[in-house]
Amino acid sequence: MDSKSKRLLLNFLIEIIIYGILLAIYFVLVLRYLGQPLNQLFHLDPWVYAFATLLLIVIQSVALEMITSFLLDRLGLDKVD
Repeated sequence: MDSKSKRLLLNFLIEIIIYGILLAIYFVLVLRYLGQPLNQLFHLDPWVYAFATLLLIVIQSVALEMITSFLLDRLGLDKVD
């Protein structure tokens, strides 16, 4: 395995770890602060609930990508030459 492949694998593993940590934090925060309101919304109006959860998924994915890209850039792991 050449150095470029090793660097790429290391970057991938670090990114997976960062994603895992951020996802766990996100899960705890949503469960704690949005669990009950989303449950009530589900029982009151399923269409609004579906839209709200889809919106949360999009916001979460964009935020997670931005945070991960920022961290990888700061760690100097984003470039594989």
